Amino acid sequence: MSDVEDPRAAPARSLNEIPPVPLGGSTMPRRNPEPPRQARSVGARMTVGPGIKLKGEISDCDTLVVEGTVDGTLTSEVLEISEGGIFTGTANVTDAEIHGRFEGELTVKGVLHIRSGGHVEGTVKYGRIEVESGGEIAGTITREDTAAANLKSANTEPAGVSRSA
Repeated sequence: MSDVEDPRAAPARSLNEIPPVPLGGSTMPRRNPEPPRQARSVGARMTVGPGIKLKGEISDCDTLVVEGTVDGTLTSEVLEISEGGIFTGTANVTDAEIHGRFEGELTVKGVLHIRSGGHVEGTVKYGRIEVESGGEIAGTITREDTAAANLKSANTEPAGVSRSA
């Protein structure tokens, strides 16, 4: 008979007693997982579904999709308002795509897309804007870098030179 024990004769062990399975050839036991990090996860996305109403400050969200109603303050990479979605408040984003309705103060550093059926109203600052046929925008609308460009050109023009519009 061989020196190898019959596995069927081994005593039952609890899951806590079972040794870790080596991964990648390592024989080190598994450590407890690291505590959650404070930094936001890459690609953090939140959807406010149809019929949902959300009120408050939204942060640490890379993309906010609004299908319901949001009344609040948003700092994010992307704001998407779906058809039927409503955002009221203040948003500071890199890019925005509006199929629904935005009312308030909107700052878009990159591209503001207002799609057919989209409506934006309030104080709007943008880097670049695209409005499809059927899209609407109303209020105080300025290009995000207009103030900086005006200041730069005013400081670089020789005295006595006037600019014509």
